[in-house]
Amino acid sequence: MATNEHGVPDSSDPIDLDRLIGELETEAARRRAEPGYPHDADARLHFELARMAPHPPGSEALRELVAQVEETAASGTAPWTDADSEPAGSRRRLQVLRRHLEQMNSKVTSLGLATAAAVDALAGRLELLEDRVGHLEPPAPDASVASPPPGPSDTLEQWRNRLAESLPAGGRVLYATDGAEEVVAQLRAAGVDAYGLTATGPRHQPGPDVRRQEVVDHLHAVPDGALGAVLLVGPPEAMSPHGVGPLVAELGRVARMVVVVSEAPWWWRLRLGAVDADLAPGRPLHPDTWLHAFHDVAMAGSAEYDSSGHSYRVVVRARD
Repeated sequence: MATNEHGVPDSSDPIDLDRLIGELETEAARRRAEPGYPHDADARLHFELARMAPHPPGSEALRELVAQVEETAASGTAPWTDADSEPAGSRRRLQVLRRHLEQMNSKVTSLGLATAAAVDALAGRLELLEDRVGHLEPPAPDASVASPPPGPSDTLEQWRNRLAESLPAGGRVLYATDGAEEVVAQLRAAGVDAYGLTATGPRHQPGPDVRRQEVVDHLHAVPDGALGAVLLVGPPEAMSPHGVGPLVAELGRVARMVVVVSEAPWWWRLRLGAVDADLAPGRPLHPDTWLHAFHDVAMAGSAEYDSSGHSYRVVVRARD
């Protein structure tokens, strides 16, 4: 690179930036390796910026960091023309150049550290805002994780071996609705004249006498007292307070014994979660609600829970 009579680079010549940067980096590395380099001051600068940056207490600290970046960027080194006022001599010019390199290295280092601190502070503020907004917004639904179905399949397993208990001899038994095909086959194997209803599947089920029909619709077509018992495992999906009375009235009209097996309301709600439970079209009833409703149609009985408390069985009979 060409220089003028004082040994200062001539600005009229093209500058090789890569070479200049390499020379600056080499000189900076050499200066850091010298015994007199102020490593303590450099370490304190790093410490103070790191202390301020990770978790700024608020917008004021962030503004201070940005102001520090602006101040550092605006303050330049002493002009190169200072060398013109110095006596000629290569040694003196080298000292001036070294001083400028030291100043430039210090300013570049300070600017880089201040910028990094400001960016780190911005990132921390952004993460804080994202966390706060995340708590205000409902989580996005995950299509890969399906909500547990509200069906009473687990409840059925708790009582499957006791479904035939105390059933009247000789009377026909209606079973509805969970796992109708398997349970009807099981009851028939035990000598019970059973048939079933299910709310899903084709209208005519293969195998045992199982048909697809809603419970209340089917009971409307059954003559008075035509059934020995009705086993109702899991209330109809659309069960609501307004539907309890009509269902119980039909059950009391067609059968002398009714068995209701259902999930406990507290467990059903805990298993589904508050949102799905509140939006469900139907929900399990408390056993006392069933006993109260059957009392109005001249039927009485008792209720019992399984050992886990997750489900219960209500057994009622017509009062003589």
